[in-house]
Order: sequence, then C-alpha cells, then structure tokens
Amino acid sequence: MDFPIRITPLLRPLLFPLRASGERAAVHVGGGHVEVEFGVLFHGSFALEQIEHVSRSTWPWWSGLGLRIGARGRVGLIGSLEGVVCIHFNRPQRVRAPLPWRCRELYLSLHDPDGFIATVEAAAHMAAA
Repeated sequence: MDFPIRITPLLRPLLFPLRASGERAAVHVGGGHVEVEFGVLFHGSFALEQIEHVSRSTWPWWSGLGLRIGARGRVGLIGSLEGVVCIHFNRPQRVRAPLPWRCRELYLSLHDPDGFIATVEAAAHMAAA
C-alpha cells in the first residue's frame, strides 16, 4: 500500500527539480518492509521487525521543511507541518540522505497518517504471527 508524502503547494516548486513529488515522494508498505522515497534526496527500506513503533507526532516550524537531518539519528522528510508521524526504530538504520546516514527516528508528513499507522501495525502483527 502506498502513502504519499504531504507537500505544501509553496514547497512543491523547490522540491520538483529534486524529483521529490508524486510517486517519488511516498512510503510503500508491503512484503514485510516499509520503503520510503523522497526524490533523489532520500531512500530507505526497513524490515518491519526493525520498527519499534509508529506514532503521530509534530514537527516544529523552526526545524524547517524538506529533508532535515538532526542530531542523534533524527531524520525528517517534512513537506508540511500537518499529518506528521514518527517511525521509531529498535536500532539505528542505514539510509541514503543523500549520503549514507544512520537513522533512529524518521519523521514523515503524510496525507493519511492514521491509515499509515494502522497499515504498519497490521503488517507487523501479520509478520510476527
């Protein structure tokens, strides 16, 4: 199942040259993995068993929009301050952002945050069974 990353209209022209729009700015859940793509800026594929939990979250406006890399393994793919979720990993994950990076928490702004959370939880439950 695919979940598009929410991007505000004002940010779209800035991200378009980096191909962070449409199908290239989305999260795919399936086959025991969560795969995240944000144009040429970010790509990560995570096994469901590496995800500790997923929850609704917030992203402060002063932290900025777009690809954000922070201290202690915090990475944000934030196209909007609405619909933010956080994927908490049970150990740091290797991502390409655009260089290799270790990610402990991945923040995403999604059009359907509740649907994403429910899908990941259901897929993780099925994978554990």
